[in-house]
Amino acid sequence: MRLSGPALRGLYRDRWPVEQIPLAAKQMLGGARQFVFAPESCQRLPELNLLAGSIVTYLAASLPAVPTGFWDRNPKPTPGRLRRLLARTLLPETCPLPEQLRKKDSVTNHLPKGILGHRRTKQAVST
Repeated sequence: MRLSGPALRGLYRDRWPVEQIPLAAKQMLGGARQFVFAPESCQRLPELNLLAGSIVTYLAASLPAVPTGFWDRNPKPTPGRLRRLLARTLLPETCPLPEQLRKKDSVTNHLPKGILGHRRTKQAVST
């Protein structure tokens, strides 16, 4: 394929908007560090990551750009800046969560808890 220099540059620059949503989902929201093994979860987690990346990218583009410091005179509206802004807000204090989100159906009182429970079990086995 023969392309001129300006056409090749235009094609190269057009690929970045396509990569923005997965980048926002994986790198900025932490979707790259999630490990799942169930077949349904393997399908749903990337879908949720892409949805969250789309929302963050849209919000970053529609909200005013936030400078990162006094040196940032021409800030750009990016998802990373929005993530840093949200990281500085006190979300647990502004919208308090209940102490227990849901009741766990399985009974786990008989299982050792934490490092001390593990040591007690180890000592009971050795004696």
